[in-house]
Amino acid sequence: MPSDCDFLIEDIEDMVSTHDPTPHDRQFSRKHIVPRARRRKEHPSREELQTDSVIPGTQKVWVKTWGCSHNSSDGEYMAGQLAASGYRMIDSPSDADVWLLNSCTVKSPAEDHFRNSIRKAQDQGKTVVVAGCVPQAQPRMDYLKGLSIIGVQQIDRVVEVVDEAVKGHTVRLLAQKKDNGKRLGGARLDLPKIRKNPLIEIISINTGCLNACTYCKTKHARGDLASYAVEELVERARQSFQGESHTRVPVLAG
Repeated sequence: MPSDCDFLIEDIEDMVSTHDPTPHDRQFSRKHIVPRARRRKEHPSREELQTDSVIPGTQKVWVKTWGCSHNSSDGEYMAGQLAASGYRMIDSPSDADVWLLNSCTVKSPAEDHFRNSIRKAQDQGKTVVVAGCVPQAQPRMDYLKGLSIIGVQQIDRVVEVVDEAVKGHTVRLLAQKKDNGKRLGGARLDLPKIRKNPLIEIISINTGCLNACTYCKTKHARGDLASYAVEELVERARQSFQGESHTRVPVLAG
């Protein structure tokens, strides 16, 4: 039986018979057809949203302070600001996510305890933020490498530093506060505060020292003497008594 391929076609038009629809007829027959876009099979995106895995302000913080009344006041101010920002202040170091270690550099035992606490926190996988006179005076010490530092005059920015520390960043704020070239006493006195003793308010009247004793490193940390304005001191004293029915004993530190 002969196949279609056995016939020789002189022209392509020889393949079209008179019964076949013309091109016009084929086009006309499509006018009622509504084209539809082909639905693509939707695949869930494998790209994950890139965000920080840690949300600052939700962690538990333990504050440890060594040293003088001035340093204790700084620790209370830092705790108050962190609590106001949403952090939970706790008394158990083992349950805390963040250790805020507020150091003293006057005596070697206090500095040794501070250094040992850093190592202990790191061994337990805690986030460590250091403050006080030791890192202010000697920020390049080997055991302070990679740690976030809050300077003695930068305690009003403790929330910023802790926020970045819990995200794995390192922040160091060690600058001196000045106004028109004049060194200020430090962070302002109207900041939130959590007192360790609810009956005692520590009010810092100044910071730094006029002397230069060879045995004391505090001068290297606190710098030259700078005082708070009298108006600030009076207002802080007024705030410490405001709205309280029990007796509170103000303690002046400087």
